[in-house]
Amino acid sequence: MGFDLVFPAADIPFCGARLNWVTMPDQFTLAAYADLLPPDPLPDFIQIALISSHAPWVPIPDMAPWDQVGDGTIFSPMAAAGPTPRELWKDYNNVRDQDRLAIDYTLQATLTHVARPGDNAPLVLIIGDHQAADFVAGSDNRDVPVHMIGPQAVIERINNWEWTAGLIPAADLPALRMDKFRNRFLETFSSRKVLAEVSEQ
Repeated sequence: MGFDLVFPAADIPFCGARLNWVTMPDQFTLAAYADLLPPDPLPDFIQIALISSHAPWVPIPDMAPWDQVGDGTIFSPMAAAGPTPRELWKDYNNVRDQDRLAIDYTLQATLTHVARPGDNAPLVLIIGDHQAADFVAGSDNRDVPVHMIGPQAVIERINNWEWTAGLIPAADLPALRMDKFRNRFLETFSSRKVLAEVSEQ
């Protein structure tokens, strides 16, 4: 995708126990990524893949105090908590409950991380890649929510987008294709010079 640097899980210094399919909790990923970046005076565009809300949704770690995340060993006892995936998946109702808890955890980790810089917070996009399986989500809808968080002066640039304030989009808000969102985002937050360069490529 044209990134200058890519850090797979093997290159991220997580020393805790693996949580089934999830290699490391989202909170650790969010706490660790900044230390992986080389010094650079220019702003960064960073994509972070969070996976704690991925199936099998067990175990779900607890939020740790941010100043105690360290090398991730604080999460090791949590790796053995709760039922095994085989036990959980015997009851689809339990699977649905666990999916909700996993999403709640990911939102807690993300939103508390975003809040930490305070007035120095960057512009942050929270984008889902797809919903859970139909029997978990209750539909085959392929739309995903997108949330934009940042300093008020930056967020004011999208006032004419007619987005919904808060976490739950209005039910009548029309879906926007991802390529259309990309173009709109670039047009809103890029200089004319950058847009001209992009259009030439």
